[in-house]
Amino acid sequence: EGYVLINSGRSLGELGLGDWTADFRSERLLTVAASEISRGHLGRPRPNAALLGGLAALTGIVSLESVVRAIENRFPGALAAGNVAAARECHETVKAALAVYAGA
Repeated sequence: EGYVLINSGRSLGELGLGDWTADFRSERLLTVAASEISRGHLGRPRPNAALLGGLAALTGIVSLESVVRAIENRFPGALAAGNVAAARECHETVKAALAVYAGA
């Protein structure tokens, strides 16, 4: 009943995790290219904030706005803005993937 969010641009099958993931609910198990997303916003692969945005979308346990506030309280200026943008993009990417599962 847990959630798994893997930082990768490859699918679970491409990662060789098909057998391991067979017992998971498919809508709780996703990959997202958080390092690449963060590289696009920060100029370097720092995926933590992006993954927090993805986690918010995947689980619904915490809101995206709570993640944004935490980032803004932790980082100054441009660094905060880049991390917030990465978190928002990852959040939207995960939401889009979940919408595919909902429509299936």
